[in-house]
Amino acid sequence: MLDCLKLWNFSSGTLPDEELNGTTFVLKTCQRTLVLAFNTYPFKGQELPEHVLQTGEVAYLYLLETICGLKSKLIGENEIVGQFKEAYKIYTQSTLKDTKLLLILEKLFKDAKDIRTQHLIGISQKTYASLTRKHLIQKSKADHVVVVGSGALAEDLINQFKKKAQVSICARNQARTLELAKLHNISIIPWEERHNLVNQPFIANTVGTDSILFNENFFAEWKSKNGSRQFVDLGSPSVIKTDLTIEEGVVRLDDILNEGAIMEDHKQIQIELARQAMIEITLKRKSLFQAKLKQMSSVIAPQFMPDMRYL
Repeated sequence: MLDCLKLWNFSSGTLPDEELNGTTFVLKTCQRTLVLAFNTYPFKGQELPEHVLQTGEVAYLYLLETICGLKSKLIGENEIVGQFKEAYKIYTQSTLKDTKLLLILEKLFKDAKDIRTQHLIGISQKTYASLTRKHLIQKSKADHVVVVGSGALAEDLINQFKKKAQVSICARNQARTLELAKLHNISIIPWEERHNLVNQPFIANTVGTDSILFNENFFAEWKSKNGSRQFVDLGSPSVIKTDLTIEEGVVRLDDILNEGAIMEDHKQIQIELARQAMIEITLKRKSLFQAKLKQMSSVIAPQFMPDMRYL
């Protein structure tokens, strides 16, 4: 069954701009975009470089390492888990979802949870959200922070900030923005009025797109109006254009990643043990999937329902 698994791994922002097969599972993070399919080629418009494709147990192992945070620049970070959950939730609601791919994803969550519990507790470095909190709350003493965006990372930031500061949200997705505002009791700055953010000294952006949302004119006015200021940009691709540096109040994603890049030797040992366990569990999962596929082929199975205990 794992032999039919195909994984395309693109750098963030490099996924071909074309419609994908509806049975495909897609995960977008600040560092990469993963496209997962079962026995299909989802890209209709063009052939892709061979190096972006992984298959079978190699693909499953890569996914395990990714969801456990071992493919991140901040080794062991857990934001990726929330991103996987959100992408999985969207996929389960699709009318074109592939039940075999759903089964693989469910087992992936279970295996990743087991690996984290057995080998990675205590090694997780400070995550993007907590490092951003350090810049805005601990260093800058911000009493009001505007979070730009409404995804999983935006909610992580809200949770980090709201106990120490007033929080506002500014995002394009109106329904999701209203949901987060109600859930966390925070105020909303309408997306159409985002130009007024020049008056806000402390901003954390999570939006990543090829378009520039905050240009040089924005930052020139923002700098002139705010003596004490901090703009943290976690978007990938970056949506800002400015020559301002971290010393001048603009913290970029690379700055955040560099802060968490150094690991202690004993943590490296834990990680190597985790990687070895992942190899073993992948081989075991391959064998179990082969048995499961034979069972599914011999009977007409009811509609597969994912086990939500692992989500």
